[in-house]
Amino acid sequence: MLTDFAEDRWVNAYEIQPTDRSVVHHVIVQVHEKGARVRERGEGSEGYWAAYVPGNTHHAYPTGFAKKLPAGATVSFQIHYTPNGRATRDQLRLGLHFAREAPRYIVHTAAVAHPRLNIPPHEARHVEVKEQTVPFGMNVTGLMAHMHVRGRAFKFEVVQPGGGTEVLLDIPRYDFNWQLRYDYTQPKFLPAGSRVRLTAVFDNSAGNPANPNPDKSVRWGPQTHDEMMIGYFEYFTPRKDDVAME
Repeated sequence: MLTDFAEDRWVNAYEIQPTDRSVVHHVIVQVHEKGARVRERGEGSEGYWAAYVPGNTHHAYPTGFAKKLPAGATVSFQIHYTPNGRATRDQLRLGLHFAREAPRYIVHTAAVAHPRLNIPPHEARHVEVKEQTVPFGMNVTGLMAHMHVRGRAFKFEVVQPGGGTEVLLDIPRYDFNWQLRYDYTQPKFLPAGSRVRLTAVFDNSAGNPANPNPDKSVRWGPQTHDEMMIGYFEYFTPRKDDVAME
């Protein structure tokens, strides 16, 4: 979708509404600068501008924080559907609330993904771990985990450059139908050179009532019967022209 805004706009709230939620696995919205090439991105590879998952369809940012919608930008939608046995149609709507003035801080969303999953059949507590270095100092304001129906638990940790590990978020009972985001009351600073560690537990046993096939080895894939392991980090940076004014 090509926008026709003559100047940059700032979005401080959004909502994504499918007309048939029963078949919508997720929606990832990306924003591309004017003239940039729009290409398909693998889910989880570069975060998102806005997102829809079951239990998480909208968000509003605090005063002074917003996401940027550049002048002349193209907005793309990655929509994954999962068939449920009946014919249907879906018409997606994206609602935006524009800030009345430019914000002090720009909100971004980064992702840490672990696509090399290999979950054995009949395993009730299969653990996967992914670590990644923090490339620059990040003021993190929110976290969100994404797995599919075999997801059982998810933990975010940070390993400090000088040693020592701190739990950022522990989700002991993950639920695919309620993929909630978790917001800090105060930003959590992650220093450059620290490492984030994601630990996910998958239940591929017959004891998991949501498991479509406990006899199957499960790997990364887009459908609900496949699996994913992604940790999303929402953080902010000062608006450059605002910094110049200080």
